[in-house]
Amino acid sequence: MTSQESNNSNKIKQDGLQLKIREPQIIALSIPENKPGVTAPLSFTVSVTNPTQTPIPFILYDALIPEIIGPDGQALHRKEPINRQVGSGEYRATLVIPEQQIVTSLEGRLSWQNNVLQLILHRATYDEPPIDLDKSWSFDTVGPGEYQIRFIYENPTGTISYFNPLTFAFLQTGQETIIEETIIEVTGTGELTTPFANFRLLTPVEDDKNVVEVDGIRFETFIPKPFLTVINRNKSPKPENYSQIGMRITNNTLTPFYFSFYGTFTPDLVTPDGQVLRGGYNNDWTRWQLEKSDFLLVTPGKSATFFPSTSLYWRKLDQFSLGFSNEYGGWCSFDSLKPGIYQLRFRYESTMDSTHKTDFIGDPLEDWLIEIMKKVWTGRVDTPFVEFHLTPP
Repeated sequence: MTSQESNNSNKIKQDGLQLKIREPQIIALSIPENKPGVTAPLSFTVSVTNPTQTPIPFILYDALIPEIIGPDGQALHRKEPINRQVGSGEYRATLVIPEQQIVTSLEGRLSWQNNVLQLILHRATYDEPPIDLDKSWSFDTVGPGEYQIRFIYENPTGTISYFNPLTFAFLQTGQETIIEETIIEVTGTGELTTPFANFRLLTPVEDDKNVVEVDGIRFETFIPKPFLTVINRNKSPKPENYSQIGMRITNNTLTPFYFSFYGTFTPDLVTPDGQVLRGGYNNDWTRWQLEKSDFLLVTPGKSATFFPSTSLYWRKLDQFSLGFSNEYGGWCSFDSLKPGIYQLRFRYESTMDSTHKTDFIGDPLEDWLIEIMKKVWTGRVDTPFVEFHLTPP
């Protein structure tokens, strides 16, 4: 399949889009230990909505500029990517059709460089990790505290090429299908910005480096038995369940909270050579209905520990894997593991909206669920990384 260009000099309105950081109100990120090679991944997601009746092109990649306000109310110094395209040029975009919403994200990390904590955000591209520092935004001398972040989108000047989903033209030429690509000339009309969103950088609590506390709620990466054994491939070809990796939540407030365990946990893994692997789920089935067992009530002074379904198994003859279930049909695996020292953490993210009266497929919610949703703790917390050992059989 190839593309065929078609010139179109019509002017298209660029400033009708609405941008918003699509994150919960509470975002708490753990600061990693100040050790060589230690890093903590992070990300921010931006939604782009077209409320107009006209399709508008948007550059998904290499277009959002981060701005961060520090705890003192001053903007942090921002180091620009090398060779960033500024002003006019040629761009590839996606077309946001009327009433459509799309999302894009900036990935990044927290890491120490010469005893200075650095926040890196790299431009959303198809590049695979590791992060290319020459293509990244960086902010130095960050530390614990409350921050604000927003993203700026500069309407481009120059040539934009995109596929128009409303007027796809398929041309059959022998064995090849050609999709026509639209080319337009645009003139920048200023900037679009997201509203500011708050996030926190947290150090572990003084008495336990595995725990961070957010407004009186403690979140802990919980691995009580940090030695896992690679199963013998010949003696145990099937997956072996392992239920000793999870998260402990302690409520040190005066308010009882429910915590949702429906698709709220995502693991991140650091391999012995320092490679950071972000967990992501693939679904082969989906359970849409919420059940009472998806929620745990944690009363003041009490704790709850959640162990997701975890398996150790040989995925292929030469690939040993650690897998996690998200409890509603998704499966995440880290493959090609070898004996060594690893680090693991969980991202807990609950965005349940207590004002919703229908479920994922539009059916009315039951009364018990409406009452629980009013008391569910919502937010996103990245717990500290905890070390575990994968030992030979």
